Amino acid sequence: MGSIPAAQYIRVSTDRQEYSIDCQITEISKYALRNSFEIVHTYCDHAKSGLLLKRRTALAQLLQDAVAGKHPYRAILVYDVSRWGRFQDPDEAAHYEFICKAAGVPVHYCAEHFSNDGYLPNLILKTLKRVMAGEYSRELSDKVFAALIRNAKKGFRVGGRPGYGLRRMLVSKDGIRRQELAAGEWKSVTNERVVLSLGPEQELEWIREMFRMYISRRFSMQDIADELNHHRVPPPQGVKMWSHQNVGRVLTHPKYEGTAVYNRKSSKLRGPKRATPESEWVVLANAFPAIVDAQTFETAQQIRRSRLWNPSDEQVLAPLKRLLSIHGKLSSSLIRNEPLALSASSYQRRFGTLTKAFSLVGYESPRRPAACTRMAIARLRVELMNQVVQTFPNEVFVHSRGPIQRNCLRLKNGRKIAVRVCRSRPVGILGNVWVLHKPGPDKGLISLMAGASADNKVLEAFYILPPFSSTREVQLFAGHKWLRKGIRLSSLACFCDELRSFVTRREKTLYAEKRTREHYFPDDVRARMSMARRLHWERLKARNHPR
Repeated sequence: MGSIPAAQYIRVSTDRQEYSIDCQITEISKYALRNSFEIVHTYCDHAKSGLLLKRRTALAQLLQDAVAGKHPYRAILVYDVSRWGRFQDPDEAAHYEFICKAAGVPVHYCAEHFSNDGYLPNLILKTLKRVMAGEYSRELSDKVFAALIRNAKKGFRVGGRPGYGLRRMLVSKDGIRRQELAAGEWKSVTNERVVLSLGPEQELEWIREMFRMYISRRFSMQDIADELNHHRVPPPQGVKMWSHQNVGRVLTHPKYEGTAVYNRKSSKLRGPKRATPESEWVVLANAFPAIVDAQTFETAQQIRRSRLWNPSDEQVLAPLKRLLSIHGKLSSSLIRNEPLALSASSYQRRFGTLTKAFSLVGYESPRRPAACTRMAIARLRVELMNQVVQTFPNEVFVHSRGPIQRNCLRLKNGRKIAVRVCRSRPVGILGNVWVLHKPGPDKGLISLMAGASADNKVLEAFYILPPFSSTREVQLFAGHKWLRKGIRLSSLACFCDELRSFVTRREKTLYAEKRTREHYFPDDVRARMSMARRLHWERLKARNHPR
């Protein structure tokens, strides 16, 4: 009897642990030899936590291969239950194992004292092992968090970027300074610690200037960011330019007055990061030299608290009523110049649209013709897609491409069809032409193109066109070369028949072009030919095979 092909899955959380890669490979090899397995494939997650499936690319690939059935093995060998994962929900580990088992590749735990054969005692022991694997992570998390709290109370930095104007300084266990750590550098000795130290003097001066602008000149955080970008002040590490978020981190963090704060936010066991109640913060005053004095920092916090309020709709709309009474109209530019009003985007987020906010104060903004045309074309596109789906209920469906990208049509065989509605535009002696906008992510799809009438109220012509590859909008007139490449539909009732005919003809044309290209110009020859020879061949091809 021959050996059974098997895959082995290996995982280590860090480089320093007892379950090393070599240890797992050795134990799995012994198990495979005893049970007539032959290892033909290896999946390895190196330095990956077992708490979540996320970022464990090897395990995700294993599950994907098992479900797809494209694998040469009939079993999966794992060192023990904890290497499969330390999931906090034991049902999650069971779910991933069941996926493999249902695909015909059962999981074997090589170093466990039970057999994964489905008998009740073994099932109970396996479930207990899964719970113990998750409990180990919870206990270790509590121990590590307690150690971090003790180090934070001593004034040591326990993680995270130092922030603008500050640097990380490596110190010994006796407090003797060693060296400044650059971005991305870690301490190499376990008993050494890291503290915060002041950065370059130029950064310190800009921090003090931020507080002065915020307190004395009453600049907003966005105004301060604009001022810093105007003076080309280098932004913090990892960002291209200053923003109100970057300025807010400087103006609100107590470390700029010399106070070390830890546990403002907490994320345990790879869970989401949550804000921690202020009573649970670890605060150590005068942990390192201050950049601004305590009175300046507290004044900035009072100003910030006075600005953080939750106004009612009446209070938010009051500045708009004032602008309307003065100017008789409302616009984004007037809102931008009104210091008491919110930004135009804030009104849009609060009320849905800026037009609705204007209507609440009694102002109906006149719609521009271009906006009305865009709305009409969008409405015609929706009506066109619905009409096609209703005409072919079992053959054509609407395919949603997400909240950002536009939807398209999908046939029963899986082929996607882009839908483009072209508005009509008068252009000189050409009369009315159809404007075909540049495509988005659907530029590689065959298109159902509809042309609108002169008043852009109805659709008067329908075409099936090849993929649209232009990078700018095109004006389509009668006899345009792009329209000649497609098929004009007499009505939407013949859409499916004409589409099948068009696809068949296009595939034959592409295949003929490929054979001609391979006959005249093989790839290995083309790589060795000079540019002049290539141009000569292109002219020869165009003459012998005109489009």
